[in-house]
Amino acid sequence: MVLEYILSFKENPKHLFVSGFLYSTIAILLASAIFPRAPSMVVVTFMTLPSIYIFTQYFKELSLEELHSKSSWDIFRMNFKLAENYIYLFLGMSMGVTVWFSVLPKEMLANIFSEQIWNLEQLGRATNLVTGAATSSDLLSQIMYNNIRLVTLCCIMSFVFGAGSLFILSWNSSIIGVAIGSIIYRFRTAGTEFAFFSGVAMGISYFTLHLIPEVLAYFYAAIAGAFISTAVMRYKPFSEQSNKLLKISAGLFLVAVGFIVAGAFIEVFISYNIQLFLR
Repeated sequence: MVLEYILSFKENPKHLFVSGFLYSTIAILLASAIFPRAPSMVVVTFMTLPSIYIFTQYFKELSLEELHSKSSWDIFRMNFKLAENYIYLFLGMSMGVTVWFSVLPKEMLANIFSEQIWNLEQLGRATNLVTGAATSSDLLSQIMYNNIRLVTLCCIMSFVFGAGSLFILSWNSSIIGVAIGSIIYRFRTAGTEFAFFSGVAMGISYFTLHLIPEVLAYFYAAIAGAFISTAVMRYKPFSEQSNKLLKISAGLFLVAVGFIVAGAFIEVFISYNIQLFLR
């Protein structure tokens, strides 16, 4: 509760970025101290906890406000500012994981980030299968399927657990942090000058273009789930208010899927080529 009070929600990008950085830092330190044998998923859980109360309250207020909205565009516009905040929190968490991955001893990394490393290895194997334009469609289908599955899960978790979708946000930020941290670690091992800044710059080149629409997709899926929850709990089934919230949630979920499709195309046809160019 103290951490939630000190780092309470403020619509300020710098505040949210720093909050995300501190959430991940505290999560890594606590998880490795309390659960030294298997801390990787505990890190993600501890990163999520401080944000749950803040975003749950906001989602509830937002669902009531949007009952009075006049059009779908109004709804999208009203949410876009909060979506930006969601991104800054994500970037702060990712940077926190990046910093710690790049400075901790090698023998600690395999333990603290074991699940993240395993997932990145699986992704690396899938990416290495792409040998030309003929197989790009296979990778595109795989990425779209995986991310739409995550977006659906994000919506369900938001419906069932309130701001449970923040767990997926934290998980993805830890994956990106470990990925960029791995690049920095390779530069350090090779004796590259300014290894940290070189690694961050290359990591941004790899990931940022397709990550932004993906994070936006998770956000709109979370809002959709929160609206379904409000429709079920606050209003009678098939009432005017309930039906309106359900229609809004369906529209927002479609927006989320649209962002996922855009992110997948960017990842396969732009980010991957940048990665090949910079290798």
